[in-house]
Amino acid sequence: MKKRNWAHRFLIDPMVGIGVGIVWGFFKILPLKWATKIAGILGLLIAPCMVVRNKIAYQNLTIAFPDKTKAEKKEIIKKMWIHFAKFFAEMPHTREWNEGAEIEGKDYLQSLKDDDRGGFVCSAHFGNWEFASTYTAQHYFQLHPVYRPANNPWLEKLMFSKRAGVHIPKGSGGARIMLDLLKNGEHIAILCDQRLREGIAVPFFGKMAMTPSAMVSIALKMRLPIVMGCARRLPDGRFKMTVEPLPLSKAEDNEMAVYETVANMNKVLERWISETPEQWMWIHRRFDKSEYK
Repeated sequence: MKKRNWAHRFLIDPMVGIGVGIVWGFFKILPLKWATKIAGILGLLIAPCMVVRNKIAYQNLTIAFPDKTKAEKKEIIKKMWIHFAKFFAEMPHTREWNEGAEIEGKDYLQSLKDDDRGGFVCSAHFGNWEFASTYTAQHYFQLHPVYRPANNPWLEKLMFSKRAGVHIPKGSGGARIMLDLLKNGEHIAILCDQRLREGIAVPFFGKMAMTPSAMVSIALKMRLPIVMGCARRLPDGRFKMTVEPLPLSKAEDNEMAVYETVANMNKVLERWISETPEQWMWIHRRFDKSEYK
């Protein structure tokens, strides 16, 4: 967690934390259907105000979908804000997420549960990734998330501290924790779609992008399985969770095996994103900084 100056610690962080807590409390007392409906309207109102993030999203969409028109890309960005506003409103309603949910690939989760080994579940900032994690923990096995703590400790306590499992910090500090859990047959959850300096450069939508690779290196070395999972929102508000195995490279050269497996991972993410692009978080600089001018 980044060191906070006095203004953030005593003014900005508490104000943001209290404000988010009030809004979240409002959504919590509402029925889920009304919470997401109101949040969708708020997302529509907020979208034009996010000028810097919208510019990044537009540049990312231009890389990923060069054939889409300007109007189509702007429509995706607008729907993205609506989607993630609904995601925020859904967070206090975890007990209701399972109602009517469709699950594709249950056998892969069951095999991970029954094989008496540890393993990885890889997802992305796509759809409702908290649903995917919660459902798996409720019905199959506990997931221990690798994550970056929020800079604002108020938000950290409000939104993330109640997550189940061992919280594994990103970076070298969490490596030992992760290895110990895997050796004990536990399962690790990782969001693997953001730019990471410690990763490797692998194609993503036709451009080389730094991509997390530590999970793949460990899985290949320890002979552990990796499954990819996402939970996308359906038009009627229910969720469809999709789980599929990640093909692991059989190359004898370790570096090549890692590269090919990470490339397979990005191909899965590309397919998901291409099917419902408005449900992916386009607002981060995913590619080399030279792409953002």
